[in-house]
Amino acid sequence: MRSGRFLWLAVAALAVGAPPAAAQRDSAAGVAGERSAPGGRAVPVLPAVRVQGAAPRIDGVLDDPAWAAAPIARNFVQIRPDEGRPASEPSEVRVLYGEHALYIAFKAYDSDPSAVVGQLTRRDQDSFSDRVHVLVDSYNDRRTAFHFAVNPRGVKQDYYRFEDTELDAGWDPVWDVATHVDADGWTAEFEIPYSQLRFSAAERQTWGIQFMRDVARKNETSMWSPVSGQDNAVVSRFGYLEGLEGLSTPRRLELSPYTVLRLTRAPGDERDPFYARNDRFGTMGLDLKYGVTSNLTLDVTVNPDFGQVEADPAQVNLTAFETFFGERRPFFIEGQNIFSFGIGLGDGDGGQESLFYSRRIGRAPQGFANPQGGYVDREENTTILTAAKLSGKTESGWSIGLLHAATAREDARIQTGDGQRLEQMIEPLTNYGVLRVQRDFRDGRSALGLIGTGVVRGADDADALALHRRAFTGGLDFRHRFGGDRYQLSGYLIGSRVDGSAEAIARTQRAPGRYLQRPGQDYLTYDPTRTSLEGFTANVGFSKIAGGFWRFGTGVQTRSPEFETNDIGFLRDVDYTLNWVWVGYNHFLPTRHLRRWNLNFNAWHSYNYGGTRTSLGGNVNGSFQLSNYWGGWFGYGHDGGVTSRTLLRGGPEILTEGAHNGWFGFFSDGRKPVQVNWGAFFSIRPESDSWSWNTGPNVSFRPSGRATVSLGTFYNRRVDDRQWVRRVDLAEPHYVFGRIDQTTVGITGRVDFAFTPDLSLQLYAQPFVSSARYESFKQVADPLADSYADRFVPVRTTKTDAGYEADLDGDGTAEFLPVPDFSFKQFRSNAVLRWEYRPGSTLFIVWSQSRDRFTRGHGAGGFDLGPDLGNLFDTVPTNVFMVKLSYWLNP
Repeated sequence: MRSGRFLWLAVAALAVGAPPAAAQRDSAAGVAGERSAPGGRAVPVLPAVRVQGAAPRIDGVLDDPAWAAAPIARNFVQIRPDEGRPASEPSEVRVLYGEHALYIAFKAYDSDPSAVVGQLTRRDQDSFSDRVHVLVDSYNDRRTAFHFAVNPRGVKQDYYRFEDTELDAGWDPVWDVATHVDADGWTAEFEIPYSQLRFSAAERQTWGIQFMRDVARKNETSMWSPVSGQDNAVVSRFGYLEGLEGLSTPRRLELSPYTVLRLTRAPGDERDPFYARNDRFGTMGLDLKYGVTSNLTLDVTVNPDFGQVEADPAQVNLTAFETFFGERRPFFIEGQNIFSFGIGLGDGDGGQESLFYSRRIGRAPQGFANPQGGYVDREENTTILTAAKLSGKTESGWSIGLLHAATAREDARIQTGDGQRLEQMIEPLTNYGVLRVQRDFRDGRSALGLIGTGVVRGADDADALALHRRAFTGGLDFRHRFGGDRYQLSGYLIGSRVDGSAEAIARTQRAPGRYLQRPGQDYLTYDPTRTSLEGFTANVGFSKIAGGFWRFGTGVQTRSPEFETNDIGFLRDVDYTLNWVWVGYNHFLPTRHLRRWNLNFNAWHSYNYGGTRTSLGGNVNGSFQLSNYWGGWFGYGHDGGVTSRTLLRGGPEILTEGAHNGWFGFFSDGRKPVQVNWGAFFSIRPESDSWSWNTGPNVSFRPSGRATVSLGTFYNRRVDDRQWVRRVDLAEPHYVFGRIDQTTVGITGRVDFAFTPDLSLQLYAQPFVSSARYESFKQVADPLADSYADRFVPVRTTKTDAGYEADLDGDGTAEFLPVPDFSFKQFRSNAVLRWEYRPGSTLFIVWSQSRDRFTRGHGAGGFDLGPDLGNLFDTVPTNVFMVKLSYWLNP
């Protein structure tokens, strides 16, 4: 919970919500008037009209006779920049419903049609564009909605909205829209098939509906049923579409067979019998989507190819903890909101902690294959045999999510030094499952939920690799809004259990973040004979989430030392009870010089289950936007000196020194062709003379209406007086540290070019260099000494060709220390041509290249960017060429 961005994000998320005073409504214009929504608030109502005769032709020209019978939604109200004022440009929206689809005609009038802006990009890409939106709450639960948007060039965007204010950008339905620019402004004509929506089977229905418009040059957003920055609400503020009758339940069966061809050219050892200069691969698979009922959907993928188009960003991790990487695979991205259950707080990887981390499915094999003096051939990722999801919401308010995936047993092929051919298991057959159930009450303002996860492996195979045979988590969560929806009480209670061999459970007890074996902790029990481990975590929070400019929150989170969810979740830290509080002021209305500004304060402290304080900190942070649309952010924080139970990686607790942290930056006017943002972060620990800072500008340029170029760089310098080197076990363990001087530089370039809304080219490249030197070696002497200088004693080292020699225990015999200095260089690039040649059917042509170079030893840690990049590009690359073709069927 180091950074103030934790609170800044929490308050910024409240910037959309309930309306100002209700705008005047013109019943004669086709709006049936207003009706009371849950909570007593009046919202606009639009009567539903069935198509008579031929359905509208989707061409963007509103000349079909059917539109004459449709009522009109008018009187849009700004939500920015001047909240509550009428929209500066008028809009009219008509809605019809037919046998198989919902039809919407959106007329966006403009006093200067030549100023209408439409950037041509790939689907779902944000851009500087005018845009119109249609949002449909077909469940009418005031919590979820299907969001469709388009810009004047016909570029689609679609999202699934959930929990009233949250958004899932991974949802990709099949729908149609056409646009047309004329002398009055521009129009958009939508056809949204019922098969892409979820709704009840009632004979007569009312849906929630919202219309929204963006005018890019004015940075203006307006809505038909307006919302306000005062309240944390979006879907619950929708108007109504009333009188839908006799909707036929569509036969929702979608099939998408695909084929993948891949060629890999990589450097290798010609003596390796498994090496091929040209490695060819081909496969076929099938994605299926089936509507079990009108509001429950089954998604199945068989023999999926989950090769990532874009590689994970380069990082150097010198900690004992795992790095978090975001999900990029479409099957797991779509609908991930249903299964996500976050248990983390704050920023960084700790804030990503969750009961379900989908990248565990198809992870790299966890076993080690011994080449025995020869060669090994192993898969980079575990094969996913099949995966399925059942999700939806019943008419009685139950949200249901069920996921299952099976991954194959993986065997490495080995040719030993004496010529024998062997196979060695490196990952067992594994089944993964997630269950999520939630029941809404009080029109979605309260909810009670159930979460469960499970991993099952064959006992013999799991034991052979010291993995868990079974791993389960389960528990309850709740949410309750009250006080006019201004306050919220929420929380959860989760338990965990893992079973396995004694070796597997012993590894879990010794894992980073847990370290049950550490000495001097009477409240912990490390038992290497155990075959199971049970733990729990709980959280309760109270906050003011709406009403006025002020927000606040407080809460407590606790996690037992034995809690474990890493078989299917992401977990870094256990053994603590944490209290936190935050207060924020978010002024979202424009003033003379500022369009918005906010200021926040948050503080926290935690203790482990032995009563020792493990964190103490606080910060002040804020952000602002000027009237010229430039803006910035800033913050200062302090972390107090506390006791660390993880720094010695299984050793005793050690006191750490306090730190001062700061961050600041600015961004330019996003309406301009050239945009710049720049940020910096620093941290100083005076007692140990340690410091770090990170800075980097990012520039984005729109050279034309169909191209975007961006270039981002960062520079990081870190000097840390207590960087872990290694543990040396003699009569007693010795914990060796060094003073590290590390420099890291990264550059990321992107080019996006759209030929049409359905045909685009993306180019991506990232060189990355990180080098580090170690000096002033030291070992722990008195870990709980009051003074930093007394906690360590210097280690006198003698440099050798292979490393260092040091007499750590003073017995006259030198121990060997390998050289920790290193240099890591990496280059990743790809080119992706994407063509949606028919609705739902795509062709990908991909070329990716990677270069890696790692050196360790004396002289390796020097940093010189020019020669470092030269050495990197002298490295023989790995090139991958891939073609993927899918074909969408709706029989």
